[in-house]
Amino acid sequence: MTRTPRLLSVAALVTMALAACGGPVQAGAAATVGDQRITTTQLEELVARGLKDPSAQQNVGTDRPGFERIVLRRLIDHAILAKAAAAEQVSVTRGDALAARERIAAQVGGEEGLNTEALKAGISREDLEQTVSDVALRDALGDKLTADITVDDAALARAYQQNIGEFDKVRSAHILVAKQALANRLLGQVKADPSRFAALAAQHSTDPGSKAKGGDLGFLGRGVLDKTFEAAIFNNRPGSFVVVKTQFGFHVIQVIDRRTVSLQAARTDLRRGILSEQRNGLVQKRMQETAKELDVRVNPRFGSWDLEALDIVPPKDTVTSPSPRPVEAPAVQPGPVGP
Repeated sequence: MTRTPRLLSVAALVTMALAACGGPVQAGAAATVGDQRITTTQLEELVARGLKDPSAQQNVGTDRPGFERIVLRRLIDHAILAKAAAAEQVSVTRGDALAARERIAAQVGGEEGLNTEALKAGISREDLEQTVSDVALRDALGDKLTADITVDDAALARAYQQNIGEFDKVRSAHILVAKQALANRLLGQVKADPSRFAALAAQHSTDPGSKAKGGDLGFLGRGVLDKTFEAAIFNNRPGSFVVVKTQFGFHVIQVIDRRTVSLQAARTDLRRGILSEQRNGLVQKRMQETAKELDVRVNPRFGSWDLEALDIVPPKDTVTSPSPRPVEAPAVQPGPVGP
């Protein structure tokens, strides 16, 4: 990704600032949101933390100005969201933020996957907590704005069944081998001493994706694995050891744990999914109204503020290129989530 900046005349800078923001931004500020001043120092510190990780550096490439706009937009979003939520008397607790974090992590391969994706997007571990808290606050604002929309029980039940893989998951481990005799011998060994399972998987399993993890496949829902394998882990209780044959060979399976979220417990997430289009539209409108009230102003060094898109438009003399986007909460998706 490349960018070729050119020098702008003082007159052009002033014109851009007036056109975009209704007046010049305060000296030393990257942007102002109402009476809140986002300083260039604050922005630079956030950018520097985000670019410490090599994956972020690779993702951003030479487009540092584009990354600066993304980080600045994140700061502006935070200020607008906080104001909009306060006006609607909406707030979140630490528990709400932790629940949002768990939900996002479940969509990207767990806590490790969340941290990896955040670092790649230029969100440091230090700043991830605030990002996730903003996700929770945006969810709460969406809940408030859609509180009067009715979703009947039948629609919730259908959505629950369509997304059952998200609400009923089993953690299992396996040792994949070619011969049934070896599988039966290993089954006897792990039943006699379950603590040996990981070591035996590392020694014998032909599945390169799991053997280094002691055969552990993590928590998976229905529709992801081979049907025979899936039936074995869902039809046996945690603590069980079984052997099954699939197209890949013979599996010595350990059923480790099962997590089931009831329909009642899943109602909030299901409702959010069903109303996602309305929620997004209402939150966007409320954010636009709040941004207009606050009179967002952006330093023309970084671009101009687009109220409709709630985004920063690059300076007209720069060549734009794709840039990474901040981590956001994925919507609940129906159906299988993997091969």
